[in-house]
Amino acid sequence: MSVNEIRLTAAQAVLQTAVDRGDLRVALGMVGDSSGILMTHASGHSDTSANESVEPDAIFAIASMTKLVTTIAALQLVEEAKLDLNEPVDAYLPQLAGLAVLEGFDDGGAPIFVDAHRAPTARELITHTSGFVYSIWNENALILESKGLSSGVGSGAKMLDAPLAFQPGTAWEYGIGIDWLGLLIEKIAGKRLERYFQDHIFGPLGMIDSTFELQEAKINRALVMMMRVNGELVESSAMQPEATDPGSMEFYGGGGGLFSTLKDYGVLLTVLLNDGRHGDTMLLRKETVDSMFENHIGVLDITPVDAQIAPLSNNLDMGFGSPAKWGLGFLLHPQGTENGRSPGSASWAGLFNSYFWIDRENDLFGVFATQVLPFMDTESVAALTAFERALYGIGD
Repeated sequence: MSVNEIRLTAAQAVLQTAVDRGDLRVALGMVGDSSGILMTHASGHSDTSANESVEPDAIFAIASMTKLVTTIAALQLVEEAKLDLNEPVDAYLPQLAGLAVLEGFDDGGAPIFVDAHRAPTARELITHTSGFVYSIWNENALILESKGLSSGVGSGAKMLDAPLAFQPGTAWEYGIGIDWLGLLIEKIAGKRLERYFQDHIFGPLGMIDSTFELQEAKINRALVMMMRVNGELVESSAMQPEATDPGSMEFYGGGGGLFSTLKDYGVLLTVLLNDGRHGDTMLLRKETVDSMFENHIGVLDITPVDAQIAPLSNNLDMGFGSPAKWGLGFLLHPQGTENGRSPGSASWAGLFNSYFWIDRENDLFGVFATQVLPFMDTESVAALTAFERALYGIGD
């Protein structure tokens, strides 16, 4: 599929309109193919006083779009024969031996635990079939948290001290498995996750603005975090970007926490459209990239999910009304979507309403980003949908 200038212009107009209408304070968009970037656009203001126009090199928190980076790092270790995706991970991380599964609560409100049959495998950590979940979308996990028996998102490494919600390999539910994968990478590689990313992914790809640790010199390019409260956009009282000294973080979350830019993340997606290569650099082998776009959850299905913490997330359907599976690093659309993505396309997102998709059949990728909570914000999703439809010429 050729994305002509008319469609690119229409897609940019969608982003500008979303800001002009007041639906979003910031709307960022990028489109590319295997040859590189076709379009980059930024609308809105990077500050709440509307004095500073946002630029295309704005830095934003990509949240769970971090998971693709962590998965790529794990697959590099697989290629080096240092990691077996099918080996229970307690062979690498002994602290994951003897896990418990939370089955529910008794009449007195006490948790009911049973022993896990085994530790999850690295493949199950990657594909969200490990049994680890997020309390944002899991009622039992949230109840356990409310009792002070576990910790949630934003608590750093403490959130990893949680039971499973089901026996490994028996269901699909989005969760903290890839945060455990990050620790697994650190153990095998013998270095912190930030250092591994810089040495093996960001450095070789020239992703100079991608990091867990936002530098003081770049804080002025970081977008303000917003929240939608009673239909109005207000500045969030939490999760604002802060400068961090290199090497100072106690915990690097493989499931979230990175900052990046459209340009940087676009390079990563271009690599996947080029079978793992970037110029003379081979990030992954072609057969590894091919495997990322294959169904790795078998007969298990990904279905719409009800949110449990309304300020953080609306109910979500990341298949956008179409059947969905999970590959290695992202969700798969086996039948495509009504907004244009071809069968076999891949996608995922970040909590602060950033989204990407990769359409290999059409040699196309797209990134849409803003910085607002809750996730799956109605206005953000509407802008994403209109952005995609404009690019695919749906409704022309």
